[in-house]
Amino acid sequence: MAVVAAEIPDEFGPSPMEGLVLRFLKEHRSCAVWEGEDPGTLKCRGRNEEFRKQRPMVDDRVLDIVKRVGLEGLYRTPSREIDNNLMMAFVGRWRPETHTFHLPHGETTITLQDVEVLLGIPIDGEAIVGTTDLVWAAECREMLGIVINSVVLQGQRIQINRLLQKVDQGLPDGAAEDVVHQYAWCYILALLGDTIFANNFGDRVHMMWLQMLRDLRNPPRYSWGSACLAWLNRELCKATDRGASQIGGALILVQYWAWFKFPFLCPRMDLPPDGAYGPPLPPCPFSIK
Repeated sequence: MAVVAAEIPDEFGPSPMEGLVLRFLKEHRSCAVWEGEDPGTLKCRGRNEEFRKQRPMVDDRVLDIVKRVGLEGLYRTPSREIDNNLMMAFVGRWRPETHTFHLPHGETTITLQDVEVLLGIPIDGEAIVGTTDLVWAAECREMLGIVINSVVLQGQRIQINRLLQKVDQGLPDGAAEDVVHQYAWCYILALLGDTIFANNFGDRVHMMWLQMLRDLRNPPRYSWGSACLAWLNRELCKATDRGASQIGGALILVQYWAWFKFPFLCPRMDLPPDGAYGPPLPPCPFSIK
């Protein structure tokens, strides 16, 4: 009678012992790597070169509006080039089923508290929801003061470069309130699209965020941090697909979070003593440090 060899579990393979949780394992780019395939590099959207070269906003009329809508922390967040290799390493560890990074020492994830501390944007307030069936060309003319064409505006997304061109024109002294608001809308929309709501449609930003900025005299307080984290989780899940070629969302948040949680990944910086180049840095957001 032939002896049947007992099945020995593969303790070192990529598959879980129970397949009830990790339902998307075969579609994951980490599985492609294990099988000897090259899923390719991921193009990181956000923090484009044009925005990083942009002169800092110094107009107090616009900065007052930025503070009023709760996005001062985002304005203060330092602009850094995204480390593609770091992003690919963490995307490979991201599990869409649990929205966590699966690391050798356990599972971890980016929390709302991390968003508030690192980016300095509010996590309390109204949910960011709105309609997407507006006449977007009319919204461009009314709220941004921009005459658009099919190149500048595609569907519901406008070029960030066109917004920055408007900002570069500067605000004249004694500008009317509606002109100041148009200028502020252009700057805030470009900031949102480049930093936390980057998408896979090139250097464009969805205009739906303008609905939350319509009342700049007494704006309601929105939970921008919740929308930021939800958008990021969605982008991370999409990027884990073995056929994905790009990733958007608040990648600057992932980078600062990784540097904070894993200090050995953070670039070494020799900081000058406090007061050497002016007043000390503000305590918020923590990404300044």
